[in-house]
Amino acid sequence: METAGLAVGALSLAGLFNNAVQCFEFVQLGRSFGKDFETSQLKLECARLRLSRWGAALGLGEDLQNEMLLEARLGSQVTEQAKQLLGQTLAVFEEAKGVSSKYVSQAKLSDGQIAVCNSQENMDPPTADLCNHMRQISLKRQNRTSILKKTKWALYQEKHFRRLIEDIKELIDGLIGLFPASQEDQQRLCSAEVSTMGDSAAMPLLSKVASEQDALLTGVISKLAASKGASYSTVFSGDHNSGVQVGQNMGSMREFTFGRGNQEGRDA
Repeated sequence: METAGLAVGALSLAGLFNNAVQCFEFVQLGRSFGKDFETSQLKLECARLRLSRWGAALGLGEDLQNEMLLEARLGSQVTEQAKQLLGQTLAVFEEAKGVSSKYVSQAKLSDGQIAVCNSQENMDPPTADLCNHMRQISLKRQNRTSILKKTKWALYQEKHFRRLIEDIKELIDGLIGLFPASQEDQQRLCSAEVSTMGDSAAMPLLSKVASEQDALLTGVISKLAASKGASYSTVFSGDHNSGVQVGQNMGSMREFTFGRGNQEGRDA
């Protein structure tokens, strides 16, 4: 990809990592997401948290004085592969931004087609707080060099959002696979993440979202629930959700109905 090539050629591994984490900051979701906005926003934050955890485990968020020393520690060949994957991550966001621009150019402004959701109006407070907490964790893991400064843009169709999340997950899978020795550090960082989330009422929703993109986070949440005597699974269903709740229901949950069997529906 041309965009990825330019990014890789101009930036260090740490710089590419910073910019990849920052790209999530510019993504908004259109009002058309409606009641799926909460779950979708949580998917974005879950993906960013996973990427930031990978970088933090490698020390990419530290004050790096010498990129050559980092490459020597990680290995020049594997470092180059990681740079390519991060460059592709930037390219995926650019492609999604292009889809957004095309949609906006064709939309009828009078119909409110390009209105966007926001956490204050369209999310339950516990979920909004959890998303913000995850965001802060991710941003603090940047080393604050080579940070992108761009305007926000929005996705308005679920199929385009789903493709973005799937592409990002695949690229992060690749990054994690390049450095198997860092998995112990990732486990430690993930445990620390969950320990700071407290007993948020949004944890069951996060557990469901994580089960689709972050097995490490899912495992830590389940282990924490078990340590609190809440090791159980509850079948839930709704217009846009079906599956199993892992953990403890600690508050009201929008759009879930407990105690019934699975019903047909589209995963949020």
